[in-house]
Amino acid sequence: MEVSAVPASRFALPKRASGVLDSAQRERALAIVQALVSTPTAPYAEDGLVQLLVNMYAGREGFDVLVDEHANLVVVWTGGVAKRGSSKRAHRTLAFSAHLDHPGFLVEGRRQGNWTASFHGGVPAKLLPGATVRFYKPGRSESVATATVGAQLPTGRMVFALTKLRGRLAKGCFGVFDQPHGVMRGSRLHARVCDDLLGVAAIVSTLEALADTNHPARVAGIFTRAEETGFVGCIGLLQAQGLLTEVDVIGLECSPKRPFAKVGSGPVVRVGDKRSVFDPYLSLELSAAAERLEARVPGFRWQRALMDGGSCESTAYNLWGVRAGAACLALGNYHNCGPAGRLEPEFVDWNDYEGLVALLQEMAVGRLTSESPTLKLQTRLQGLYDSQTPRLALSAKRILSSLEERTT
Repeated sequence: MEVSAVPASRFALPKRASGVLDSAQRERALAIVQALVSTPTAPYAEDGLVQLLVNMYAGREGFDVLVDEHANLVVVWTGGVAKRGSSKRAHRTLAFSAHLDHPGFLVEGRRQGNWTASFHGGVPAKLLPGATVRFYKPGRSESVATATVGAQLPTGRMVFALTKLRGRLAKGCFGVFDQPHGVMRGSRLHARVCDDLLGVAAIVSTLEALADTNHPARVAGIFTRAEETGFVGCIGLLQAQGLLTEVDVIGLECSPKRPFAKVGSGPVVRVGDKRSVFDPYLSLELSAAAERLEARVPGFRWQRALMDGGSCESTAYNLWGVRAGAACLALGNYHNCGPAGRLEPEFVDWNDYEGLVALLQEMAVGRLTSESPTLKLQTRLQGLYDSQTPRLALSAKRILSSLEERTT
């Protein structure tokens, strides 16, 4: 039976802009997002996205492309040497990291006459039966089949029978929820995959902007695989020592919205996740970049929060000794889990996304042009200490004298 068409998408910029990106940057940002979210992906089936990014940057002047033994990808804007007299932090490589996968299915074969597929990623098993899934061959953008998820099999794993098959399946195919690639409604982008392809897209837009201005310092984009099954690709990259030395990483994610971190209130400087808190100095640097943007661009909004709706790769980077902070977008329908137990497209606010792109660019440029926020804060605290030292010394003399009298 012939496979039905993918549900219709509609990519169009919202009429109202925040002003953080100019019109050309906005159009390019939309085109990058469309290309990425229209490429199907799942854990261990990120072939199409890896190839797309390699095609964008391999052999291109000013960029180095590194692929490790696990097919994680590092794209480096080489940028020359940082300007003479710039701060020490400008000489460390700034890297932005995002993962290429999203929860999905891997076809395992036949069992008792039915095709079966295992599910990989953080979606409750009870939500999956009845869902329609669209299947692809790795690295191909044309779907080969659709099916409905049937009962979970007694394997001890998340393996499901497939029913109502249309098309032709084969072992090794992977499946995604049969939802539109993307639909813009007002300022919200609803897409089958926001997490974490909007993080990937933000890195690509940032690298393109740095190339436009011939940014003088090295900046890397790290694109990892199989994050949804426990940071597997990222840990492989770290253990293989595939990262650059002297690197500071900003992990990018789409994280479940919170009452204190809302969709539409700007990108989030993420100070921690469910498992850990991140490097305080990189968090301070991100916040300083956001404050500079806020002062310069009236339409820029931002948030700062510990986003505890899940864990992200910044936890892994820090555990393996690589300094990491994080930024994210507040996300609705995390992992496609909508209200009332329905599977729905994820959604973010497009102006939040443009704000994230602007924030990454500001952080990269600020490393060369602005005062270290750590030094600035330390200087402020030192000033407070200096002004209060006489009072501290006088009171200390009284307390120490009293203690001496009590011991004699």
